[in-house]
This record gives sequence, C-alpha cells and structure tokens, in this order.
Amino acid sequence: MRFLKQRSIALSVFVGLFSTSVLADTLDFTTLSQGPQGSTVLVFPQATITSFGADFYIGASGIASEICPLTTSTNCQADMQVDFTSAVNSLSFVLAGYDSGDHLDINIFSGATLLGTIASEANGLVDLSAYSNITKLYFDDSSTGAGFSYDKFQFTVANVPEPETYGMLLAGLGLLGFATRRKQA
Repeated sequence: MRFLKQRSIALSVFVGLFSTSVLADTLDFTTLSQGPQGSTVLVFPQATITSFGADFYIGASGIASEICPLTTSTNCQADMQVDFTSAVNSLSFVLAGYDSGDHLDINIFSGATLLGTIASEANGLVDLSAYSNITKLYFDDSSTGAGFSYDKFQFTVANVPEPETYGMLLAGLGLLGFATRRKQA
C-alpha cells in the first residue's frame, strides 16, 4: 500500500512539473507618454519593438494605446519589428489609421523560420491564432497614404519549466527508485 502511495506522489510531481500553464498578456503602450518617443527602439518586459524609421509616436489617432513607427513627423509608414521575449500563441492586434493606398505585409516568425505572411490594406483586428510559438513579427509597410499604427497586442505565453526543474525531477525520481528498491530488498 505504501508503495502505491509513493508511486502516486511521484506521478503527481511528474505531471505538475511537466504541465505548462498559459499566461495571457498584453503589450501596453499606455505606460508611455503620448507623442514622439525620441527613440527607434522600445523595450518592454514582453518584447522589444524596433522602428526602421525616424521615431515612434504613441497615440497617433488620439488612442493612448496605439503605436506608430514614423518615417516623418506625420507618416506611420516605417517598417517595424517586434521581437518577443518568449514564444507567444493566440496573438492578435488591431490595425488603425488606414488611408487609401496603404498596404502592409506582416511576416510571422518562429525563430529563424518564416511561418507565413499576411497582407492587409484595411483597419481592423488581425488574428494570428492559427500560428503558434511566434517569436518575431516584421511589419513591411509599403503604404503611399499615411500608413498604419498598431494597437492592443494580446497573446498568451506558455509557462515552460526551466532546465533545472528537469534535473531536480530526475534526481527526485532516482531517489524514489532507490528507496523503493531498498524497501523491496
């Protein structure tokens, strides 16, 4: 009976260590002051965002949570890259600021692998939940209008165990096996 109890405890520990929890998160630009940021790189706990233009502008259309990669003081046509700190899933965001002639290609990466490219010429929700383990987005803006701004990046992050956790699990299972074998002898 005691042997079965030990096996049950070991199984519970194993399942607990190897199951992953999912954490919902949002890139929140409202923590920044509205207006020009004076930088082409913005660092957040969840991601680093790089503009390949002149600056970033927060609140381009009067929306406090909206980010715009500027090419000039008024155009949101610069290319932009989002490098996530951890791989993300269930990613969505909102495109805003569409003018006639605006065009955007969104390149979706997992590591160095291109998962896909989505083209957009309109405002609205961009749902990338069909892609998993996204580590990078590259926004290739070929607009002839004012360009796009971006809002409400929402995603989930899988909470993956650290390598040290696996080592502790193996050591614990080894000790459990040793104790079980010793009791049987």
